[in-house]
Amino acid sequence: MTPRPQPARTSGKPLLLVLDGHAMVFRAWFSIPERLSTAAGVDTRGAYGFLNTFLRVIRRYSPTHVALTFDTRAPTFRDEIFPEYKAQRPPAPEDLHAQIPLVKGMMEAFRVPVFERDGFEADDVVGTLSRLAGEQGADTLIVTGDADQLQLVSPSVRLLMYTGFGDTRVYDVEAVRERYGGLGPESVPDIKALVGDPSDNIPGVRGIGQKAALAVLQGREHLERVYEDLDAIEQLPTSVLRGAKRVRRLLEENKETAFFGRRLTTIVQDVPVDFVLDDARFWQYDREEVVKALLALEFRTIVIQVPDPQLRQPEEAAATETAVTEPGQAQMAFDDGPGTDVATRRLDESVEYTTVRTANALKEMAAALATPEGFAFDTETSGLNPMSSDLVGLSFSNAEGKAWYVPVGHTEGEQVERDSALTVLAPLFADADVPKAAHNGNFDLMVLARAGLAVHGLSFDTMIAAALCGRRALGLKQLALDCFQVEMTPITDLIGTGRKQTSMAEAPIEQAATYAAADADITWRLRARLDGDLDRQSVRQVFEEIEMPLLPVIVRMQRSGVLVDTALLGEMSGELGEHIAALENEAHEVMGGREFNLNSTQQLAAILIDELGVPKTRRTKTGYAMDASTLQGLLEREDLNVQAFELIKAILQYRELSKLKSTYVDALPQLVNPETGRVHTSFNQVGSATGRLSSADPNIQNIPVRTELGRRVRNAFIADDEHGWSLLSADYSQIELRVLAHLSQEPGLLAAFHHGEDIHTATARAMYGGLEVTAEQRRMAKILNFGVIYGLSAYGVAQQTDLTREQGREFIELYFGRYPGIRRYTDQLKEEARSKGYVETVTGRRRHLPEIGSRNHNVRAAAERMAVNMPVQGTAADVIKIAMIAIDREMDRRHLQSRMTIQVHDELIFEVAPGEIEELRGLVTELMPAAMNLSVPLTVEVKTGTTWGDME
Repeated sequence: MTPRPQPARTSGKPLLLVLDGHAMVFRAWFSIPERLSTAAGVDTRGAYGFLNTFLRVIRRYSPTHVALTFDTRAPTFRDEIFPEYKAQRPPAPEDLHAQIPLVKGMMEAFRVPVFERDGFEADDVVGTLSRLAGEQGADTLIVTGDADQLQLVSPSVRLLMYTGFGDTRVYDVEAVRERYGGLGPESVPDIKALVGDPSDNIPGVRGIGQKAALAVLQGREHLERVYEDLDAIEQLPTSVLRGAKRVRRLLEENKETAFFGRRLTTIVQDVPVDFVLDDARFWQYDREEVVKALLALEFRTIVIQVPDPQLRQPEEAAATETAVTEPGQAQMAFDDGPGTDVATRRLDESVEYTTVRTANALKEMAAALATPEGFAFDTETSGLNPMSSDLVGLSFSNAEGKAWYVPVGHTEGEQVERDSALTVLAPLFADADVPKAAHNGNFDLMVLARAGLAVHGLSFDTMIAAALCGRRALGLKQLALDCFQVEMTPITDLIGTGRKQTSMAEAPIEQAATYAAADADITWRLRARLDGDLDRQSVRQVFEEIEMPLLPVIVRMQRSGVLVDTALLGEMSGELGEHIAALENEAHEVMGGREFNLNSTQQLAAILIDELGVPKTRRTKTGYAMDASTLQGLLEREDLNVQAFELIKAILQYRELSKLKSTYVDALPQLVNPETGRVHTSFNQVGSATGRLSSADPNIQNIPVRTELGRRVRNAFIADDEHGWSLLSADYSQIELRVLAHLSQEPGLLAAFHHGEDIHTATARAMYGGLEVTAEQRRMAKILNFGVIYGLSAYGVAQQTDLTREQGREFIELYFGRYPGIRRYTDQLKEEARSKGYVETVTGRRRHLPEIGSRNHNVRAAAERMAVNMPVQGTAADVIKIAMIAIDREMDRRHLQSRMTIQVHDELIFEVAPGEIEELRGLVTELMPAAMNLSVPLTVEVKTGTTWGDME
């Protein structure tokens, strides 16, 4: 639980942390879409994001020295030799530039020196500092979001690459080689010189993509060797380089461009800066001075993360690289809240963590836990897949600061024999009168079930409670920081990362015990904190009557799994592979046989925008957007030339089939569990803000519904018909529109559902008048019926029809004119969201919408769409969850062998035992419509068959 350093060095040398200030500020700015301002209106989001990253890095790597670099606004030597360098970039907003002095002010408080030099970019300053640090006996860790700086990596220089607040990766020489197919840091400028970089306006050798560049540089490293070896390159087999003769021709024709591009991309390391390592020594700041600087920017919630330098001296940090927090050493910081003179304080807090190694100690622990107050527990395993991982240990807590760890599966060390331990613990877990708490209990219940332990009385899942209370960060460690200002030890401290990563089973018991006991301890504390939050947020009913009863139902579904036809998938994979290759060739033929990477956003943007003249799309961090929705929008433009149209069409088909093949057709056979012969998807109760279940490995929610290929994928989900089993599908009919009718009380919708009419035909009749409705009129009505739930705009109507945007706006007004109750309801929802800050479902599930009051029109409009959608979609999600609980209970009461196996949106799939088909059909048609009492009837369509795709 105590913050522990994780050095980026193993040599014992000093560690210089070099911060690429511009890259960090720019990434942070664009990672926070909403304006973050002080009370005086000063935008601080770039500074806030920078600070978050900086504090995370110094806590994790404990550098001995820190330096900060920035660009200046003066032209660089690259601008002088190539005036078009970065010329296409739009000017950065002034608010963004205003972040830089804020960052410099913060870092001045941290006593971190700033290095910048007119005529050079920050990259060059970073490279120079890295070189000078090495000459002065230090290792360097560069923090940046710029892949160009990978060329600086060396045995003494590593690079931490990050994307905003997302994932990070530390690159050493081996990692760079892994990224670039065996080529090292020294080849990075040569790769970019050949491929080019639209973001920097570096042309590259047009027609050569990254794959070809890596192929020609293999074994040659630099352009000089490439041009000495053109004959050999032309002879490369197609398995290494397709179109080798064409590539040779392109290289010959563009030699000057390639070498000039390398000059632009090579980072210089001789910038005239005065750098003395000792001047950058870290951990010498005054914490109160830093806190004062951060409070001036109103960063109240982040000051707690600032380490006390008196407790984190580099010498001390180095001495504790392999140390483990012992009982009594945990530290907790408390925020006194706004308006106090001292923002934070730290104090020691004794914890009592016990490692249980004997049978007697285990029995004493079990007796102490078997009380009406219950306990929190957590499991440690050999892996992340609960269907294939072994139990390594269990931790328990029933009081703040008190916990036990029971090792049962470590490779070394004194521990209780596994089967004996489980025998003692089985009655404790099975006793429903002893309430239990867990964080992400889904995983723990799966692991324990595999170990043969049945768990009853799991009454509190802190992850589910946190989600229902509107918290966005749901991980145990993040909740510990948010709720208690406790920073917990990361798992990588125990098992490492990358290729050298081990498993918890190999971790020393002493270290694992402290880590695992803290998990149980924090879970116990969170139960108390979040229990009160459930009442304050008025979501206890949803928690206790829907989510917690649903948890064991989901666990049974996951453990049941589903059979898949791997032979069918193999056949389909071959067909798709041929089709995908044909589409790739078709795209290349459109461009005269030139090869390029159809998945490369930058290459595609260069071809479509620069060569084929399609309109520029929206800007992203890496260039122009080329995602599916953007390409689809381009495809529908009337001014698109034939060549661009054919290319975009081929690319869209290529991507669709490639995604289907990789995500399902090829992935499903790999997901078959060798022990069960089945695929066991994982359902997530907190994966959606509306309350819908999401799934992973595989994500069955996203299998295409209306396409023939999607149906064929569903055909791979099968029943064991050889032994008399079959599948049954029960699907709510138009449940979201029925919920909309109930919530809006629109008379037209209510009447249509009560009379059993086709709702889209009834809507078309109301909009167009007359009794006869054409297929096109019904289609238009269907677009509006579903579109209103998702906040469909005039532009959205125009995209799905042949109407103009103005006609789409008129069409929406016509719809609301016929259904005024829906207009009143949606307007009321938006107003309530603005006044309350949230919307809720019929059951009381809430979605908090702080963005509803944003001054940014796009952000505010998105929040308004969520405000309309969530009560409808969330209520529909609650309906099917309630039905799942009722059906599971009734199947258990009747001792049916049939199993609920899949839930997808409004549909449930059951694997039906021989002789139970009619009983199960009657059960679902009785319980699913009765799940919720709405103003209109809920109807269910039931189908049966031997595959999911072919049920009647």
